[in-house]
Amino acid sequence: MWYSTMLMITSAVMVVGAALSLAIADGNIPLIAFAIPALFFARGGIAVWILALSLVGFGAVTPDQPISISLSLWMILPALVLITGVKRNWQVSVLVISVIIAMECGLLALQSDQKLGGAMSYTLMQILCVILVWVSVYFWKPVQVSWWPAVLIVVLFAGGWSQAALLAFCGSVLALTLQELQRIGGDSRGDKLSVILPAIAFATIVVIPEFSVPNPVFVAWLLSLTIAWLGDYLINTENEEE
Repeated sequence: MWYSTMLMITSAVMVVGAALSLAIADGNIPLIAFAIPALFFARGGIAVWILALSLVGFGAVTPDQPISISLSLWMILPALVLITGVKRNWQVSVLVISVIIAMECGLLALQSDQKLGGAMSYTLMQILCVILVWVSVYFWKPVQVSWWPAVLIVVLFAGGWSQAALLAFCGSVLALTLQELQRIGGDSRGDKLSVILPAIAFATIVVIPEFSVPNPVFVAWLLSLTIAWLGDYLINTENEEE
């Protein structure tokens, strides 16, 4: 119990570190830093390479997007987990996905009217990349870890890319921690973590005054978080009654 608790705390801390590094650098981070967390699982087959490509694709347009929008899009993950989980309910799934689609369409419309920074095409690409991350996680099987990518983190730090090194380090530890949770039978916590970790990432920049979060982005994130928690609650309540 204590071991899994420590793993969950570690994953939360790593999300904070990754979000901070991305925000401080304003998204200007070498793409290799996004790929490094996946490279630790290079022997894992197609799921690993889908993860690597989706993370690199997400990072490729991050410099041209407001960090608040980039981080808020990760709230799509809990919706996907809820609608494809073992305990899924079609009524709850329709409710959750409808709210998420409405929120993302609202952000896209504001970008189209130039009332938000970034561009619709970049946001759509990041949404696709987040969906591909979910596809990778959905088909993920625990694999033996390759430790050579740790050298790349040291190289980034030595080359003066401290924020890139921090992002790569936090992302790698997060991925290793989540795989370990899966290995020890932490699947029952997966739904909770899928909500908590993306929420922590966005909340990190909300609570720090130096970072600007437009009101529409905050509202979209808050409603996405609320519907994710509500969906999880409704599904768990239904299963308890059965």
